Amino acid sequence: MLHKFLHHHFALFAIAAIWKITAFSVAGASAQIFEPPTSNPTPTTTIGGGRRGGDGQCLKDHDLQPKNTKAQPSIEQQLTPLLPPNKFGLTISSNPQFFAYIPKTTAIAVEFTLENSQGKGIASKRLELTTTPSIVNVQFEKTPLEVGKDYKWLISVVCETGDPEDLFAEGLIRRIKPESSLLNKLEKASAIDKVYLYSKMGIWYEAIAELANLRLSQPNSAELKTSWLSLLKSSRLEPLANISLKN
Repeated sequence: MLHKFLHHHFALFAIAAIWKITAFSVAGASAQIFEPPTSNPTPTTTIGGGRRGGDGQCLKDHDLQPKNTKAQPSIEQQLTPLLPPNKFGLTISSNPQFFAYIPKTTAIAVEFTLENSQGKGIASKRLELTTTPSIVNVQFEKTPLEVGKDYKWLISVVCETGDPEDLFAEGLIRRIKPESSLLNKLEKASAIDKVYLYSKMGIWYEAIAELANLRLSQPNSAELKTSWLSLLKSSRLEPLANISLKN
């Protein structure tokens, strides 16, 4: 009798535990909201200034489009680093992934360039374009970032006709040393819960990379699709949520 009683209550406990874990994971998957960091100083490197903004279009593209100089291009028409609105993000990785949206274009390739705080190019990588619009990413495996340093990264399109003014867009990144408490939580967390932790701590580059890689491995997951939409929406990138991700 006692054996049956204990077996019954153990079964109920196990079911409750499984339900709790599943509910937490599903909630995490659908509620990825990025919270910008408040404790880190503003970047020492700036963007903009005299540099051109990029719409990811070659001269050939502009010739094919109706002229309307007053219209403000939408985000879907612009070469866009996937970053929070201030174009600045944190990473805890020495070799993070950099994500960018490439609008519909006749460009044959896109080039990513990494600059140090003095504006010197220290790494570059070129990706051939097959279909656009799309979201692409790169890693500079041979150029580790230093903790506490700010870097600038640029995306430029390479046009078939060799346009003299290939357009580009840019973003900023800083590598930080993670707190031991965060590392302990990450060690025990599932992949989707890591996204939640990174988002909560304001660590943008790992948040978007972890989630993008999950989406690539599970393209039919409705929960991950909702999670991706939520993360991009929290950083004003919602119009790009349904754009194809490329490895």
